[in-house]
Amino acid sequence: MSDAKKIPQTLRYFQKGEILFKENEHPQAMYLIKKGAVSIRKAKKRGQIEIARIFSNEVIGELSFFDKRPRSATAVALTDIEALEIRFDCLEKVYAGIPDYFKTIISSVAERLRRADNQIRKLQTEFLLDDPQLETLSVEFNTGAPSSQDGSV
Repeated sequence: MSDAKKIPQTLRYFQKGEILFKENEHPQAMYLIKKGAVSIRKAKKRGQIEIARIFSNEVIGELSFFDKRPRSATAVALTDIEALEIRFDCLEKVYAGIPDYFKTIISSVAERLRRADNQIRKLQTEFLLDDPQLETLSVEFNTGAPSSQDGSV
């Protein structure tokens, strides 16, 4: 049996509106979304900014495993969610067997994603400062979500 098949996974269920994890908290696991939709949000003065939507067969929370830093965003269930929880302590055993050069590559990619994330936050903050009446800002990246001509989903 391969090492990947030895990684314990727990099937978890989250109800619509439930928080999977919070921005800045110490990470314990990543999630493979099996069913449902998740909103990825960043804190702002009067609430949160949605920076992405995640759907089935996408992973969330992986960045914290690779760079060992606190969560960069909050994940909130937009629908009822079915997800595989992969605990970092279990994944670490497999990761330990990866060559050091590959770990360097992964760490570099994780750092670039963090920098891009910070740049997005900075740009959104500047945009909100230009229009203080805005309560939320939603930016979707390759969500695959259906949309109509009038912009409704």
